[in-house]
Amino acid sequence: MIDKDLLQSYPVKRLKPIDGLSVTADVWDEAHEYHRQCQRYHDLLAHGYGIVAGMEVIASSPADSQVYIMPGMAISPTGEQIVLAQPVSYDLGKAADMLLLLLSYGESKPTPDPGGSDGARLYIHSGGEVDVRPTLPAGPCIELARIRRMQKDAPITDAADPAHPQVNQIDLRYRRVLVQPTPVVSSVAVVYMGARGDGGHGKGMDLMVRSLNTSASLRASVDDGVGLVSIDSYTLVHLTGQAAFQMKPEEMNALYTYVQNGGTVFIESTRAGLASGEPASDAIFTDLLGSFGIKLEEVRAGHDLLSNPNLFGAPPVGYEGPGKGKLLAGGGVVMSTADYASLWRGASRAGSATREEIRAAHEWGANLVAYAQSRRNVPKK
Repeated sequence: MIDKDLLQSYPVKRLKPIDGLSVTADVWDEAHEYHRQCQRYHDLLAHGYGIVAGMEVIASSPADSQVYIMPGMAISPTGEQIVLAQPVSYDLGKAADMLLLLLSYGESKPTPDPGGSDGARLYIHSGGEVDVRPTLPAGPCIELARIRRMQKDAPITDAADPAHPQVNQIDLRYRRVLVQPTPVVSSVAVVYMGARGDGGHGKGMDLMVRSLNTSASLRASVDDGVGLVSIDSYTLVHLTGQAAFQMKPEEMNALYTYVQNGGTVFIESTRAGLASGEPASDAIFTDLLGSFGIKLEEVRAGHDLLSNPNLFGAPPVGYEGPGKGKLLAGGGVVMSTADYASLWRGASRAGSATREEIRAAHEWGANLVAYAQSRRNVPKK
């Protein structure tokens, strides 16, 4: 809804220059103030006020009474642009109880440029002013963070769980953020071991990623038929097969190095088209993980693969149907015997999969991509 008071005060009159007009300081100021007001009202009416980018608040390391506001940009409730080009530290001192870290727009008094030679030129410096209060003031400001500090000398830390900050931890949940960051594009490689067959898993991965790309938080791209020696730059590698196969030493080395460097491998044999029994590739994949020293455990409720960004109480139904197929994970490897990739393209052992089965499988695929991306984002020690 449009703020009517804001519209009432919108500048509708501007100075018209004419020959002979004496350009005094007041005239110059009036002309430029019109443009400044238009910019402020554009920002407020088109975008609103809040944090445009950056300005994350982090704790000092080692933890003490200081916090740091990282570089960024915000629009104040009155429309001024506030830019922090360098990190700003703020010492909470002995302040305790509920503490709101607030940012407001500020201007300096007109002063000469210290490095200038012309003392007649005066400059106004604009920037952000940081303050801490127990409640939001009546004046225009933006909340950057809040901290529930129980003791006056308690060190301030980052929240271990940003969704549920504890006492003496930085709470960023109440920040007014105007622009959400563009999601990183995760890269997915589909690697066929042995005969490629109909390439069904590549088709399934592609369809799942198309569904994922309609969300606001995740993006991914798929390369089908990638060689194992070329996987080092990918976020997620989907290793698939059905018949027996052999791996070359250089392929095994490439796969092992990839996992050790933070990559994620999704192993799943193609069950579509197999009349009965287990695919021969399953046993080879299991032996391969054993040679790497990777131990897998059954994925249960609460695991990231079942909770981020979509919540599942248990792994969803795969190609084989309810009660069939396991989902295992460990050491950067996710292994499924449910054949989700076949279900991603609408196939099912019973014939055509239902819309609900396909949707659930696609949503779990988004969890898989998010899981792989989170592993890639972990800093290497």
